[in-house]
Order: sequence, then C-alpha cells, then structure tokens
Amino acid sequence: MARNQKTVLISILILSAGLIPISIYFIENPQLLDAPSAASLPSRSLSLLEQQAQALAGLVIKPIYMMISLIIILALLEQRRTAIIALHWGQITFLAGEIFCAINFYIYKHESVLSEYLHSYGMALAFGFTSFALLEGWEWLFASRNRSQFMQEAQTILKFSLPIFAALSFIPILSPLQSEVYAVSIFNFPYSYTRLDFYEVYERRMLPILAIIAFIVTYLSLLRKSETISFLTKVFLCAGLGALSFSFFRVALNAIFVNDMVWFEFWEEATELMFVGTIGFILWRYKSFLLDKTPILELINKNSEASS
Repeated sequence: MARNQKTVLISILILSAGLIPISIYFIENPQLLDAPSAASLPSRSLSLLEQQAQALAGLVIKPIYMMISLIIILALLEQRRTAIIALHWGQITFLAGEIFCAINFYIYKHESVLSEYLHSYGMALAFGFTSFALLEGWEWLFASRNRSQFMQEAQTILKFSLPIFAALSFIPILSPLQSEVYAVSIFNFPYSYTRLDFYEVYERRMLPILAIIAFIVTYLSLLRKSETISFLTKVFLCAGLGALSFSFFRVALNAIFVNDMVWFEFWEEATELMFVGTIGFILWRYKSFLLDKTPILELINKNSEASS
C-alpha cells in the first residue's frame, strides 16, 4: 500500500475511533448534549486573585498561544520532511481542539459536553502527532550515520519501554474518578466548572485502554524480524503515547486541583502556552536546519526582520 493511501486510511481510523466514545455517550444520554446549566449547579465564590487568574487564562494566555499555533501552522505549510509534516498536523489538531475550548469558554460558559470532548480529543491527537514528529526527528538525526545499527538499537529500546508504558497506563485506569461541578461569577460573568463523569471516564479509562491496545499492537509488530520500523508501527506507538500523555496530563492537574478548578484551568492554559511556545522557539532557533525554504516562511522572515 502506498504511503498516501496508508495515511488516508490511518486518518479515517483515527477520526472514527475518536467518535466512538462521544457517540455512545449521546446515544445513551440524548438529553445530555449540554452539561447542567449554571442555574442548577451549587455556587461558590471566588477570591479576587482567583477571578484574575481565570480572566488571565481565558482572555490573555489562550489567545496568545492560539495565535502562536496559527503562525506555526502557516510557517509549516509546504514543508516536505516527515517529522515537520507530523508536527504541522499536531499543531492543526491542537488549534482545532483549542477552538472548541474557546467556544465552550466564551459561548457556552463551560457547559457544553460536546465542545469539551472535542477539545480533549484534539489535545490527545496533538500529543500523538507531536510524538510522531519527535520519533521521526530522532530517526532522521541518528539513522543517517548507521541506519542498520540505529534500527536495532531503536527496536531494543522500544521492546524494553513498551511494557513499562503499558504498566503505567494502569495508573489512571485504577485511579478514582474525581468529578466536580459548581457555578461561579468571574467579574459578574456567570461561569461554571464542570468536570463530569464522562470527561473522567474518557481521560482515566478509555484513553489508557486505547494506549495499552496500541502498545500491544506495536510490540507484536516489533517481534517480526525486520531491519526497519514500519510506518504503521510508528503510528500505533505514537497513538498510544499521545493517549497516555494526555491522560496523565489531565489526571495530574485534576488530582492536584480537584477542589479548586480555577487553578486547574489556569495551569492547563499556562502549560499549553509553554508547549506551543517551546515548539515555536525550537523551530525559529533552528529553522535553517529543520525547515525547507518556502514562500510563506520567507514572508514570515521578512515581516519579522522588518518589525525588529
């Protein structure tokens, strides 16, 4: 099967798999397209610092990293290196997820189940694509010296690491669900924090289980004697890494701030800014080494030089 056909097939499978949990949820609960309204939730008061933190996260930090992500997406158009293409798609899915997050924040006041799910799904895909970019970049940097030796070492490392990753997947699976819902007022703007059971089940059960399945498929494919790691093997590996990484990210934040959701959201937005900012910094710092010259990239360079 040609690479393009594989890519299309894998994209369809990924998108189809992502629709399964939300489809089941809405089939079983058609009345729950939206979360409970703020009027029906218990209310809490926020301190001035907490209101400022939420406003800063939603009105300043989020627009900044979304704009940085958009610039990265535009800068990576027409790039031909596999690692950079994967990184490009990572930023596309990341930005798509954050657009749904913004819709949930600005329009639905954090009460839309569908918007929050699509936000989480976009993040999981972004982590997976970024993992693929790192794997391809690692291979590109080191395999050129002695490809055969590199592939042997890579397969050995993966065979050792995959059981560890699978074992780590049981941490979120065995952790208790920590749902929390309550309404607040942020500078007289009604808002609600809704960590519903559906989000918790998706992040602490479904994503780790999908990761374990992906790791098993990856490990079985590595048992076949081959001098290379196939494209499909890398896809399953990175799908597992993306699902597990996002699961751990959310579980860690929720475990720390389960009773104080304003700081959950603040640090999620702050770490996402760090995530996008790091990618942007590396691409800019090493653009002559990592990126092919394209008209769009040249235009960005000229504009940045003119502004400086």
